[in-house]
Amino acid sequence: MSLEEEISKVTELKHVGLALLQYVQSLVEGTEFQAHERRWVARPHNFVTFEVHWQRARNITISLRGNPSEFIQFSELPLKGGMAGYSECKVTSTNQLRAASSYIARAAELYKRGSRRIQKKPVVLE
Repeated sequence: MSLEEEISKVTELKHVGLALLQYVQSLVEGTEFQAHERRWVARPHNFVTFEVHWQRARNITISLRGNPSEFIQFSELPLKGGMAGYSECKVTSTNQLRAASSYIARAAELYKRGSRRIQKKPVVLE
């Protein structure tokens, strides 16, 4: 089963999930998702993974390169620490699209800076 097929099984999040997938592919040309255990990993640049829970929980867990402190956080989609150097969030509704897109863009930026980057907390200017 492909990632698109898995996302489509969560009918209430189908359009959000597919939009996020296309957004990832637009950020880094040549990105493809490969299955690795229960996750779908963006390759060749591992800055984001998707884990689709379609049987019971009906959500999409996104793992992102970067620690939670390196992201501007959105209250509608809280980030928590994941594996070393990664953050995670669970998409459960369509109103989380903006936050998830922002997190994915930031994860791609952090990946490009490399693992030896100086970790900085982003600042919002109005």
